[in-house]
Amino acid sequence: MLEEKRINTLAVTKDKVLSDLKYDVASPKDLQMAKQNLKKTGALKKVFINFFDEPVKKAYDAYKSIRDRKNLIVSNIEEKESVLKQNIIKYLDKNDLKDGDFVRTEGIDFEINMSDFIEGIKNGNIPENLVSVNEAELKKLIKTMGDLIDIPGVTVNKKKFIRLKNEGFKAIA
Repeated sequence: MLEEKRINTLAVTKDKVLSDLKYDVASPKDLQMAKQNLKKTGALKKVFINFFDEPVKKAYDAYKSIRDRKNLIVSNIEEKESVLKQNIIKYLDKNDLKDGDFVRTEGIDFEINMSDFIEGIKNGNIPENLVSVNEAELKKLIKTMGDLIDIPGVTVNKKKFIRLKNEGFKAIA
């Protein structure tokens, strides 16, 4: 497990760095201080990320192993359960029998013809709550095309931000 002394050292370092930060930028001197503070916070963030990476990876690997094992066992059971249910239904139907131990229900299955569905959206025949946006795919498309994207209802706004060059994020000694 994580050493308590190491965690306390990181906490003290974090508290020290964050308490020294000046957030206002109103002069060239403040700008220089802000740049230094940004470097400190970036380095501190890396220290904490690196510190927790290994235990998180080990925990996640253990979780995945357990989850995969559970899913394999459950899927095997469900497969056998499904075959058994189908065989019972076939037997009862073949012999025109009813059995009080089983409740027979009928389910539904459906397919979507996307061109008809889209036409229904255009005509207003599809309720709005059935239509959703795949934001992950939209973000990929925007990243590729930028503000050249032409999708009705989608507006791309450029946002200004800054980032430090890589040498600004050296770990705190």
